[in-house]
Amino acid sequence: MVDPRRRALLKAAALLPLAGACGGVAVAGPRAAAAHFAVQADRPGRRVSESLAGLSYETLQLAEPAFFAADNHALVQLCRAVNPQGVLRIGGNTSDDTVWSGYRGPLPAFAPRKRGLQQPFVLKPQALHALAGFLRATGWKLVFGVNLRIGVPAMAAELATAVQRIVGDHLLAIQIGNEANNYERDYASFDAAWAPYARAIRAAGVPIAGPDTGANTDWVIEYARRHGRENVFLSRHYYRDAAPNGSIPDLLGGDPAFMAEVEQAMRAADAAGLPFHLTEANSYYFGGRDGVSNVFASALWGADFMLALAQRGVAGVQFHGGTLESVEASLGRDADTGAAGADREARRNAVTSRYSAIAGDVSLGFQPRPLYHGMVLAQRFAGARMLHATLDAGAANLTAYAARREGAVLVALVNKDAARDAAVTVSGLPRGAAGRAMRLRAPALDSREGIAFGDAESTVSDAHGLCRIAVPRGSAVWVEFNETV
Repeated sequence: MVDPRRRALLKAAALLPLAGACGGVAVAGPRAAAAHFAVQADRPGRRVSESLAGLSYETLQLAEPAFFAADNHALVQLCRAVNPQGVLRIGGNTSDDTVWSGYRGPLPAFAPRKRGLQQPFVLKPQALHALAGFLRATGWKLVFGVNLRIGVPAMAAELATAVQRIVGDHLLAIQIGNEANNYERDYASFDAAWAPYARAIRAAGVPIAGPDTGANTDWVIEYARRHGRENVFLSRHYYRDAAPNGSIPDLLGGDPAFMAEVEQAMRAADAAGLPFHLTEANSYYFGGRDGVSNVFASALWGADFMLALAQRGVAGVQFHGGTLESVEASLGRDADTGAAGADREARRNAVTSRYSAIAGDVSLGFQPRPLYHGMVLAQRFAGARMLHATLDAGAANLTAYAARREGAVLVALVNKDAARDAAVTVSGLPRGAAGRAMRLRAPALDSREGIAFGDAESTVSDAHGLCRIAVPRGSAVWVEFNETV
């Protein structure tokens, strides 16, 4: 249940003028909120999956085979740097507009979506072979969506078989349909349409996952009950709201109602013995909000969002993105890539969807966006086991996470407050443990440039297992405390 008073307070604080993150100075201001984070090292929680940080792209992105290719070295390097064991999901709206060039059976007349492509996208083997090379170069796994809306299970089975043959062991699962809640009236209708696809694809020996619904956690629960044994994982999507409603205060205010839904989905996943993924997620749908989805606030949101999900057991978050052309086309809109006379970095941003974690294209090269840095911070918890802890945020918009990995305790403190620095006392640490800190920071919450996540000061816990850490407004810190021998 959402506490409207708490949410109003968070929004009111964030609506104050956007404040700088104090650069690299690890000193809290004189009016800093006094916070306390009590780590319970003897109460382990969920293990954080190595596949936590991942990416999602439209199937239409495969229209340019050079995009996902082994010799696209810049994109390969960025993917490997954020997660050497990531998951790439290919799907989105355009997966339900896609036909397989190798299929020779009859197809119905193409019925355009209300917001979508006006002609089908014809996927050719060349794109799949290039994609296979990209996966080998990155070491990533693939989740691939097939067209449910068209109603031709035979074509989906042939495409799924081709993907498995070409991609090989890098294929994690095939998903059937994208956000079918937008065109099937209820779960029963979806299940009736999905079942012949699942039979055909399973008969071909290809793994499946789902239901890949846009929201509808009740669909995930029912799907798990009916089909859990047939699946590699369960999934749904997440966006905070529509792009016109987006704002930095709204984004950083959090979404406790959704986290309650995640806990429901995780109970269903646990009962079925399956992982749970958000196979498509980001800040605001309809392509993201300029000045919100592509600024530093999205980095703090992304880090906090991922760690909150990991704490609840979510195995992977595939952040949606890609070129502006591919995302806008998926929404039935033309892309305005402008900024022709600007510098190279500005042109990369201009050709990229507003919420994408990575900016650029094949001709201009690629660069990380703010969200990417938040993903890197959260991924540093991969393989660790989350620890139970309690936080007194001292009236700041502050979140905190702790985990144990071998002989180290990891702590992340995310200060999403626009006005208050935080002076955080962390307790329950190994006594006399050396701490290595990395800070996520930028000039301001609405900064598009100057974002950094890197080594900062060293620290140490005292004889009582206490450590005091300053977290300036609009910044985050990750600290690894290693037990002394």
